[in-house]
Amino acid sequence: MHFTGKTESEARAEILELTKEYCDRYHEKKPWREGERIPYAGRVYDATDMVNLVDSALDFWLTSGRYTAEFERRFAEYLGVPYCTLVNSGSSANLLAFMTLTSPLLGERAVARGDEVITVAAAFPTTVAPIVQYGAIPVFVDITLPQYNIDVSALEAALSPRTKAVMVAHTLGNPFNLRTVRNFCNKYDLWLIEDNCDALGAEYDFDGTVYKTGTVGDIGTSSFYPPHHMTMGEGGAVYTRDTYLHKIMRSMRDWGRDCICPPGVDNACHHRFDRQYGTLPAGYDHKYVYSHFGYNLKATDMQAAVGLS
Repeated sequence: MHFTGKTESEARAEILELTKEYCDRYHEKKPWREGERIPYAGRVYDATDMVNLVDSALDFWLTSGRYTAEFERRFAEYLGVPYCTLVNSGSSANLLAFMTLTSPLLGERAVARGDEVITVAAAFPTTVAPIVQYGAIPVFVDITLPQYNIDVSALEAALSPRTKAVMVAHTLGNPFNLRTVRNFCNKYDLWLIEDNCDALGAEYDFDGTVYKTGTVGDIGTSSFYPPHHMTMGEGGAVYTRDTYLHKIMRSMRDWGRDCICPPGVDNACHHRFDRQYGTLPAGYDHKYVYSHFGYNLKATDMQAAVGLS
């Protein structure tokens, strides 16, 4: 046998070295020649990417694992925010970002059905779809030309007593007027979601401090679909500076559960069987409490369950 006498780590190292050699030999990129078509998007990868792909496959860990945790940490560091949550697509990132704002834990600031959310009339569908899916009302504002971004002069006219949030995308990498939109949201106590799927890496000078786009709002989102700046094949991320929103976000992503243990880990809080949740029996298994979507107990009891009180 080829691996006879080798440890698992030695066998893995050999497989990965062969993977690198395979990529260098059979996936060599041809140099571009003048006159050839330049695609606006496509796969850009090298042997390191392929080695990481195979390395992950050798673990055969089919849910989020060590690469997910490392990506969330390093992506948050790149953006300059403390929290990043990985999801399966940019569309899901927008859905999760919006649904986070519907949590009963946010009290009067929570977006309820029938509340209004200001957005733009010329946008990708998944910027608007979560608003409609939940039962809130999108209030459309026009764009300016040639910027193709929200016309901030129309914000005041779009405001009503039911307005709870602004959810807007940076168009084709061109940041919208973040200073005006952020100040508008601060003035009226509104949430701001930045759909940053087209603008990852763009920077904005906000009163002398430079921020990455997606980090000025309360929540930012990114997509890793192939036409974007980098790709996982699919994939998306939601990020925030707010600890409270992050905890809600994690619960929403993980089926509304209260438990914060990562996949493959049990009883990280050391209180799995010694708490009281609503009218459930004392010592009910915390791992199977899904309060955010009304399973087993009221969502408002979740503050004690995940330490948010």
